[in-house]
Amino acid sequence: MRRSGSNRRSPWRYGMLLIAALTLSLLVSGCAGPRVGVVESRRILNESVLALSYQRQLDEREKAMATDLRLLSAQLTAEDLEARRQAYLRDLAEMKQSLETKLNDRIRATVAEVAKEQRLRVVLVKESARVGGTDITELVIARLK
Repeated sequence: MRRSGSNRRSPWRYGMLLIAALTLSLLVSGCAGPRVGVVESRRILNESVLALSYQRQLDEREKAMATDLRLLSAQLTAEDLEARRQAYLRDLAEMKQSLETKLNDRIRATVAEVAKEQRLRVVLVKESARVGGTDITELVIARLK
């Protein structure tokens, strides 16, 4: 009788082995959970052609304004020169805000594009992610031209 009892358990064991094998294959293929990507925001800001281009534009504008103020310092009163300086600072702040907004929009769009191609469900900033994730920083930097 034991043989018949063990035969009844045998299909159950094969079923459990099949389920375990399927679960393992899903885990290995990445289908069991969301695929997570990470990006290093500092590297994107320091290495991407677009971010460096925007920074160069800001630097050139600031230098031009400083040169203009030096040239006008002999021609304008102290009050007029200070008013001009304040206007330049406002213009520079507006330009910086505009460029930062454009850059952030492009970074978000590029990260979303790469995430879609890589079939990532979530992308986190690497500095705040403790472990894991597929690093897509290089791909984002390469596309930000």
